[in-house]
Amino acid sequence: MNQFVQRVVNYVANELFIKGLAESKTFQRFAVHTDRHIQKFKKDGVEQLNSHVDELHKEITKAAYSTSTKSAGSGGGGNVLQPPQKPMEGIPGFFNALGKVIRRDLGMDK
Repeated sequence: MNQFVQRVVNYVANELFIKGLAESKTFQRFAVHTDRHIQKFKKDGVEQLNSHVDELHKEITKAAYSTSTKSAGSGGGGNVLQPPQKPMEGIPGFFNALGKVIRRDLGMDK
């Protein structure tokens, strides 16, 4: 008995609400208007995200190609980019790298 009542209520709700709304011109205008706004917001959001990513990319590129006074050059090059230096190998290289990490962690490598 309970399932029968449930099916009747579902049928009536489907006929009244779903089909009634589907045939309503007011609801159709509302749906089209809402869809237009959602599409506009999606488009604006994507464009805004793209512009932020472009700005971030410009800043990162500028920072990557700018040099500071702490550059790894030997005092002569000034603002010239230099390739990375190959680290020392073996035991001396290990202790050299360990010393750099310890100095950086202690704030002595500024």
